[in-house]
Amino acid sequence: MIPKMNWRIIFWGVILLGSIHGFAGQSDIHKSNGMDFIKGADVSFIPQIEDNGGVYKEDGVSKDPLEIFKDHGINYIRLKLWHTPAENYNNLGKILSMANRIEAHGLKLLLDFHYSDTWADPRQQRKPKAWENIPFAALKDSVYQYTKNVIQALNTQGTPPAMVQIGNEINAGMLWNDGRVGGNYDSNWPNFAALVKEGIRGVRESCAFGDSIKIMIHIANAAKNSTCRWFFDNLIANGVNFDVIGLSFYPWWHGTLSQVKSNLNDLASRYKKDLIVVEYAYPWTLQWFDSQNNIVGSQSQLHVGYPASVDGQASFIRDLMNIVRQTKDDRGKGLFYWAPEYISTPTFLSNWENNALFDFYGNVLKSMDVFLEEPDTLAPINVTMIINTATHWDTLLPHHFVQLRGEVQGISYLNLPDGKKVAWDASSDLVLENVGGDYWQTTFQMYPGDKLAYKIWTGYNRTSGTYLRLGWEGPIIPDPGATENTRIFQAGDNDTILPVQFYNSASDNKMQYWSPFVPKQDSILLYFRVNMAGAMKTGRFNPAIQGPVGVRGDPDASGQALQWDSTKVVLQREPYSIFNGSFWSGACYIPKAAIRPGQRLAYKFYIENDPFGGCENSVAHRELIYTASLIDQRQDTTLHWVYFDDLNPMTTVEAPGQHVPAHFVLQQNYPNPFNTTTMIRYQLAMPCHVVLQLYDRNGRLIRTLVNSYHMSGSYQILWDGTNRDNLPVPAGVYFCRIIAGGTTMMIKLALVK
Repeated sequence: MIPKMNWRIIFWGVILLGSIHGFAGQSDIHKSNGMDFIKGADVSFIPQIEDNGGVYKEDGVSKDPLEIFKDHGINYIRLKLWHTPAENYNNLGKILSMANRIEAHGLKLLLDFHYSDTWADPRQQRKPKAWENIPFAALKDSVYQYTKNVIQALNTQGTPPAMVQIGNEINAGMLWNDGRVGGNYDSNWPNFAALVKEGIRGVRESCAFGDSIKIMIHIANAAKNSTCRWFFDNLIANGVNFDVIGLSFYPWWHGTLSQVKSNLNDLASRYKKDLIVVEYAYPWTLQWFDSQNNIVGSQSQLHVGYPASVDGQASFIRDLMNIVRQTKDDRGKGLFYWAPEYISTPTFLSNWENNALFDFYGNVLKSMDVFLEEPDTLAPINVTMIINTATHWDTLLPHHFVQLRGEVQGISYLNLPDGKKVAWDASSDLVLENVGGDYWQTTFQMYPGDKLAYKIWTGYNRTSGTYLRLGWEGPIIPDPGATENTRIFQAGDNDTILPVQFYNSASDNKMQYWSPFVPKQDSILLYFRVNMAGAMKTGRFNPAIQGPVGVRGDPDASGQALQWDSTKVVLQREPYSIFNGSFWSGACYIPKAAIRPGQRLAYKFYIENDPFGGCENSVAHRELIYTASLIDQRQDTTLHWVYFDDLNPMTTVEAPGQHVPAHFVLQQNYPNPFNTTTMIRYQLAMPCHVVLQLYDRNGRLIRTLVNSYHMSGSYQILWDGTNRDNLPVPAGVYFCRIIAGGTTMMIKLALVK
């Protein structure tokens, strides 16, 4: 095969030169291949722009563009390589020259093999002319030899790449049609995979440390999860072994930042591989400088919230960088800005000049300073939500289910710092625990500045909603004038306990912190609620001719707010509650000056105009004990609803005791705090798959302790304070999360040294 023989002749001399120069410094080169967070740039146009008179400046002074990039935080350079291009650019000679400049500036190199004489992307993957008519076996050998020889040449001059791309945006394969996939070419996956494997083999066998060079597989459309899954599922199924998933993201073609974030997190979980957004860009203006029409020139091409300005460009870069940094399991390793140097000159026009990081005259833009910004070392805050379901028109008992469903925007996405998932469906981990009566509570973590949009969902269990709106509460307005139909919380800098929020059963809008009563500073407020369904069913109570329902009680223990011989607190019927309006509720104000902690209030519910005497007859006096926290802190309390006279209709209402037992119990570790080792214990009520994982304060996965199917019973596991690489973790607070039977629980662990 002629191309292969030509390469052997050329590179025999190169290899001999390499033996003269020696391989001093290889250990340092090998060490440089680590995966610190990458702030990269593809600057393949530099030689062509410089040859056409282009000059790059900072503060009016001309500088080597690589120096400008490095001084602004860029640490990695990407170069594209064409086989035999029509012009003397993007070929091996120019790559070798640029690699020397990159090495001189202390930057790392990502080499992008296009395996073409020209542009390769999802729409075109043309073979090099030298390979057009050769058999498939020869094509594989050409890919191997060509790749190997290029890396050998770079290594010989002491500038080997730290990372190599096997193909560029190969969504539909490469080296068409032999390596084309998708559509009518789906049967070609084995051939395509074979070509990719040969490229990888060429890298691996190119030099003594070829195995340490990172291998990237690059496709376009970082915002489309289905495309990514289809491609990498098939590639991996065909035995291709690689290190890094590379993705392109241009919002005018591909989608939104939110979609990118979701996709990156899914790919991190699915493939357990590092991820890099290897192409992206954003305009600093919609104007143009030369006669060449620009690719981005319309407002409709912009991402919502990011204007075509220097600040808008910087914000887009910053936010995308944060999304990549926060990819789950620490899999987001960096990103490469595409063609930030692609300015126009009188003899070399550009359709990308408004996407560059230099102005039309070659002056570096302030937006490049974003790469100097250090990531926020944000510590998450604890957020406590308290929900009151006394206003729920359905029957909700302590063993039933209350959940927050929604989404979080900001640094977190899908998963909060403590590992809890946020979703608009049953998979949300924001499940509240009954803490007495109609009060439900949960605590979770958020990063300062992140925003949680949510609504309350209730059910008899995780999947069976209460009867009204299938568990969803009615419309909510977070702020006056707002149009969202959700509750909103934006995290501040400190731990937060939110005011009590009441479930909205009504169909009319309620403000987020609406209340069925008005609090008073000199009083505590008791919210009484009683279910009259049993009394209605037995004939004891007919609301058409009897009522209203009220509360009577001890005048001395209520500051005269209640009386035994008259009804001073009258309850209102909840017309749309279960059993055709069976609930009655209302507020009673008790003067703080008239009560003391530990004092007991006796009371009963009472039916006005009742021929049977009005009072509950089958129950002793009901009691409430005033606590110090009730008097001093909480301005209201809900007396958990009861059946009048304890008459339970026992019809469609789920009776206490009928609920399914909890899937599991995760006990607090012992000892806690601990110094070197601690024991984590858990119990399972039924056979299920168990995942037990440890996270740090920033929500990063530290170690998976358990990931297997268990029978019911008690289990324990020892954690020795090491991460998944068996290295000791620093002292601090950690979180242990268990997922069993579709439910999640978490405890906090403290490691001291």
